[in-house]
Amino acid sequence: MNFSDTIILIPARMGSTRLIRKPLQKINGIPLIIHAFNCAKSANLNIPILVATDDKVIADEVTKHGGTALMTSINHASGSDRIYEALEIFDPNKKYKKIIHLQGDLPNISGKLIGKLAKVIQDNTKEIVTVVVKATEQEFNDSSVVKVALAFPDDIQIENTVGNALYFSRACIPTGEAPIWHHIGIYSWQRHILEKFVNLKPSPLEKSEKLEQLRALEAGIKIHAIVTSEHPIGVDTDSDLEKAENYFRDLT
Repeated sequence: MNFSDTIILIPARMGSTRLIRKPLQKINGIPLIIHAFNCAKSANLNIPILVATDDKVIADEVTKHGGTALMTSINHASGSDRIYEALEIFDPNKKYKKIIHLQGDLPNISGKLIGKLAKVIQDNTKEIVTVVVKATEQEFNDSSVVKVALAFPDDIQIENTVGNALYFSRACIPTGEAPIWHHIGIYSWQRHILEKFVNLKPSPLEKSEKLEQLRALEAGIKIHAIVTSEHPIGVDTDSDLEKAENYFRDLT
């Protein structure tokens, strides 16, 4: 498959309040943002990988490890806004039409999963594509874990199936016997949809749930989700940092 019009963007900011200087926190001796960058490289897609940041220290760290960083505004409310600014700086002529939006706080997401995002977004009818995994029982009522209600073609819900996202919530949805899906916050976008999205105002449901995905759904933008068995670690707290340390320690 040809990915010549695809690009990977990783937003990184220094302003996290739950974990100070989060992108530079070291796991197994390597800064968190570099773990994310290395995950992107491991997809072996032979496409540009850019870190969009608001801090020169982060940019210098990325450059030191052989990556490319672009400075963006400190005023962005979301990673989507940040990557869009970086995209416009890097590619004003709009060569890149498919955007892979990785999070800088997922140190062990696989290149294989990133590759799946890249493949599914090549279908121009897919406006936004994200990823879900079955939630554990401990996550059902954890408001920090975002859940999503999905509809599947022919009700097939196995790995690599692509479902249609109906709603995202911090609550445990849906009720009844349906599986509970944990949303993994990585995305691929059609570029024109990303442009449309960042120019929309925050929506009522978005403000209620504090989930920007709902802005897209309220605007009639379709979000599809790939089922995976991966359960990458999201690093937001000291406890998450310790969990990631243990993960990489066990690999050695």
